[in-house]
Amino acid sequence: MMNKQLLFCLLLCSAWNARAQKLHAVYDYIPSSAATFREHVYFENGTRIAVRDSVPVKADAGKESQANDEISSNFTMVMDNGKNYRNIVIQKNDKKSLVETRSLKGNNYLVTDQFPGLVWNTNYSEKDSIGKFVCRKATAEYRGTTLIAYYTDEIPVPAGPYKFGGLPGLIVMLYNESANPNYWLLQELTYPYNGNIPVNEKYIYSLPKLSLEEYVRKDEAQTEQQMRIMQSKMPVIDGVTVERHKVRGAVEQVYEWEAGKGK
Repeated sequence: MMNKQLLFCLLLCSAWNARAQKLHAVYDYIPSSAATFREHVYFENGTRIAVRDSVPVKADAGKESQANDEISSNFTMVMDNGKNYRNIVIQKNDKKSLVETRSLKGNNYLVTDQFPGLVWNTNYSEKDSIGKFVCRKATAEYRGTTLIAYYTDEIPVPAGPYKFGGLPGLIVMLYNESANPNYWLLQELTYPYNGNIPVNEKYIYSLPKLSLEEYVRKDEAQTEQQMRIMQSKMPVIDGVTVERHKVRGAVEQVYEWEAGKGK
């Protein structure tokens, strides 16, 4: 009888732990002072799915948290136009390779990223309060930039926004060192999460396939062509030469295939 009770308790604990691992977090993604985007992150059974809306969110006058005041008050504007496309990132069971949806010339693609992985340095003693969470600091080198993350071990789920995770707790805030840093700031959390993940994986995996390198080359070639067209329409001034330098505003500054080469 005692063994049956013990087995029942173990099964109950196992079921609760599996349920508790299911999480839904909502981040504000702030790529510049121009706008803020909403990003939903779902974590279940080792799979992390990030879904980012392409339409900026409206400023919310009701948000009064100190952490939000420090960042979002400087990085939010009201915009409500255009069609909403979603960038979806799927990483399964901590595998380095991940997939994401991206658009090019109005078409959607499934882009495979041979993700280099993150080696986090968590050897920091200081703690910071961000919103209602006590957070620890971690840093990692990533594609030509340094990531600074603040995570909480109060939520022992190795999840975070976009392509980032793998820490001993949920990432509450993350940004990269840059002249124009990208920020992610946790705004809402449901843990444990009992709802469904609103992502049609069958449709996503049916999309035309590209590697990340193929996509970046095509996307930047398209941008280069658009810039040349714009430049051709500008008046020519004698003695003045306009030089253009490739600047990536995203958190990814240098890719693996560019290492040691000029961009």
